[in-house]
Amino acid sequence: MKVLVARTDRLGDLVLSLPVFEDIKARRPDWQVHAMVAPGSVPLVENDPHIDAVWTWTGSETDDELEDLTDRLRQERFDAGVILQYRTGVARLMKRAGIPKRYGPLSKRSSWFLLNRGSWQSRSRGRKHEMEHNLLLARRLTGGALPWFGKRNHEFPEPRLHLTSGQQEIGRAFRRDEASGTETLVFVHPGSGGSALDWEPSRFAGVANALARQPGWRVFITGSAADSETFAAVAGHLDEGIGLLLDRFSLREFMGVLAAGDLFIGPSTGPLHMAAAVGCATVGLFPPVVTMSPERWGPRGSLSRALVPPVDCPARRICLEEKCILYNCMTRIFDEEVVEAALEVVQRKRKLEE
Repeated sequence: MKVLVARTDRLGDLVLSLPVFEDIKARRPDWQVHAMVAPGSVPLVENDPHIDAVWTWTGSETDDELEDLTDRLRQERFDAGVILQYRTGVARLMKRAGIPKRYGPLSKRSSWFLLNRGSWQSRSRGRKHEMEHNLLLARRLTGGALPWFGKRNHEFPEPRLHLTSGQQEIGRAFRRDEASGTETLVFVHPGSGGSALDWEPSRFAGVANALARQPGWRVFITGSAADSETFAAVAGHLDEGIGLLLDRFSLREFMGVLAAGDLFIGPSTGPLHMAAAVGCATVGLFPPVVTMSPERWGPRGSLSRALVPPVDCPARRICLEEKCILYNCMTRIFDEEVVEAALEVVQRKRKLEE
């Protein structure tokens, strides 16, 4: 049996899809499992031992490129395809490539025609975690039901990124060269790339300053070029001695650097999930609206804390932003709460390491 599993959207979404590959292999070890991802996400899956091959899809291929990709997929003779986040282009590609069984969420009109093993999931209502939605789709293929996800269930794997020895050495070198003698290495990532309601830059700076005053702690602010405006706003409030890492590393290198850290603090964004998946303790800041809440998008690492403003959100599914009488409710998460959560998860991490 040969299966193609597609997750072609953002980094964090792919991280929360990684347990699918492990679950399929655990239940069907003789199957070949291929992954299809966005080109920029390849580093997240290229070393995963549960994945036999990696394909890429952008959605902007030329006609010739699409024809070539279709031909190559057809030659693989896949028995089934699973689209974890529905994309019309991916579904059409699988059908044209002759993949006979096509699984995925019935979330758009075209899905009812292009998927012949579709499932109704109603993800926008946020009643299940994203990882659970992904595993439910996979279990339709492999057979078997999932247990109740209201509590952490250790029958199922948590997301895990697999690093090469070279990536691990990048992390060790970073810690050795830029945080020598540090007991606790902290990354504060203020940008969300537009994926969540933002916390104030001055608040992130306040947390970074407070943690940097802890004996033996070293703090770095991280961000990509897309976060440059937020990054600059945070940098203007920082105490001397806090490191700045704006767009300094490639994704492959950044994975290694994260793995060398002890704690990651940030909003609901890909790096938060990546940090949890390499073993960092994490503190995530989430809006209360259903489609952005930690119940739907929280990191699944065992050393993760999610903080949500204590408000009764009036939105049903989508954040009303400036139209909401509580906007910006994220200001009701205070610096002291984040610092307290950070100290707590690091303490738990230390106990596990003893």
